[in-house]
Amino acid sequence: MKPEQRLEQIFRENENKGMAVAITGSWGVGKTFFWKNFLKNQTLEEYKNVSNFYYYASKLNYINVFENKKYAYVSLFGIETLDALKNEIAIKIGWNPHSRNIHTHYGIPQLVKSSLAQFKDIKLSHYGVSSSSKLIDSLLYSEVKNSIICFDDFERLSEKIKIQDVMGLANQLKLERNCQVILILDESKSGDNKYAEYKEKLIDETIKINSVEPLIRENTRDIDEPLVNLMVKFADKLEIHNFRFFQKVIKIYKEFREQFPGKIADSTKQIILIRILQGYFLENFGKKYELDWGDIRIVREEDQRAWSQSKIKIYSILKELSYDFVRTDTWLIEFKKKFDQTGEPNLEVLIGLIKSDMYSEKNNIIREQLNELMEQWRNLEVDSLFCQHLYDVAHQQIPFENLENLGFYCDLLKEFGVEQLAIQLQESIKEYLFNQYESKGYLFANEHFNFGYKPENRFHSYLKSLQEQKPNQGFPILIDVIHNYIFNNGYNIDTDSFVLKNATKADWYNLIFHEIPKDERFKKSNKLQILRKLLVQQISVELQSQINALIFEVLEDEARASSLEKRKNIEYVIKRLKEGLL
Repeated sequence: MKPEQRLEQIFRENENKGMAVAITGSWGVGKTFFWKNFLKNQTLEEYKNVSNFYYYASKLNYINVFENKKYAYVSLFGIETLDALKNEIAIKIGWNPHSRNIHTHYGIPQLVKSSLAQFKDIKLSHYGVSSSSKLIDSLLYSEVKNSIICFDDFERLSEKIKIQDVMGLANQLKLERNCQVILILDESKSGDNKYAEYKEKLIDETIKINSVEPLIRENTRDIDEPLVNLMVKFADKLEIHNFRFFQKVIKIYKEFREQFPGKIADSTKQIILIRILQGYFLENFGKKYELDWGDIRIVREEDQRAWSQSKIKIYSILKELSYDFVRTDTWLIEFKKKFDQTGEPNLEVLIGLIKSDMYSEKNNIIREQLNELMEQWRNLEVDSLFCQHLYDVAHQQIPFENLENLGFYCDLLKEFGVEQLAIQLQESIKEYLFNQYESKGYLFANEHFNFGYKPENRFHSYLKSLQEQKPNQGFPILIDVIHNYIFNNGYNIDTDSFVLKNATKADWYNLIFHEIPKDERFKKSNKLQILRKLLVQQISVELQSQINALIFEVLEDEARASSLEKRKNIEYVIKRLKEGLL
């Protein structure tokens, strides 16, 4: 039975009898929201039921549990004495705010109650005798009977008032004033063991709230239902009982989607939500479960042997929620920047990714087929077509899948005894890696090694071997780096620093005496100007001494090998350059 159904049943079984119900749950789970939403919905439902009765006698016989009840919601925060608490209840008591009926009952109007409460603190003196307005206290508190009274914020109760006094007052309201008392509290924070002492004497029923689903749904009415369901499942499976976690997720999700054109955002809304959920989970609970960004990949069971049981459990839950939770892709790489506080996701990269074939309708279907095959395997439901189907869809996914997953598919085919298909898939993957490295070089390798190089993965090893064979593949050549810096003041700190660091003495000689004289881009400049700027370059200050030493060595060697006139020319240039450094 759902909590709201059980609470309604408790109210109707007790009708107008005094009772006390505790609504418990962890901090942030939505206990107050649950109660206020429950009272509103039940009141409106009762009014609707009575309005639909055809016969007036039916209306008279219908028992209104909520509609015609007086009600007070009292926060214990800031209340320091029992008298102040009683006064707060008396001030707050009034007809159910959600009631649609016009109440003609006699009672003290709210404005009068507020005025009396202020007047109550004025001391009356007669013949030197001072007294407090006890009559006003009695008048105000006389209204408190046959009512629903809700006490909230027990965990914020002042140290100046004892919890046993609050519980005693609640018990008095229940037994002597025939009130139905609701206590909203987190038992773990309700005055240590003092609450437990009074629990048996006071509390008739307990409603435990352990899901943030109502709060999630209330705050995601403008988000697609499948995504809301994913958040609810994420909360329940991972036992996240604090809605403040999802407040952050919902906020950043909406902000991020607004940065994309509508159609683009719609095509990738699930992966956006998954990466945000993933990021906040690792930020808030990663240390607790020993899980970090490097674990977001396919990890076989035999490779999980060194993991703790809690880490294995959480990893398994994430994988069951969506295969994307354990997939490494460009979205993961970009969102990691945000949660590592190293930058914001590169929108140009992500928009380009969305416009590529990766998120085409055809590829989305293929990815879903691959996910379904993995579900069949996990649930021991494979059939005779499984291996061929896995090969076909994995082969089509080679450009879009991470290397850990591709290696796993090869292993799976081999384990099923179809070694030929495993070899074919493996060779196709290597062919793709070779062609991409030839085209993109280091950028392609960095993309796959973003979460670290994993030598146990055959495709990581293969890509690493390509990188070792052609370490400069994809990097700009020295003359292009120099031209961009000299004439445009532009440079890429990563790639250009690498080029400068690896430039040899022979490279600098070739640049100064062969390439620059032949390159049309340098015609309107002279070597002295170029060398002066290079000797104080800003691409990599750490490399300055290395670069300067090589340049001067090249000039000195050329001077020694030249004719007298040219030698004097070079020596003078060296002198001017060194003077410029002083």
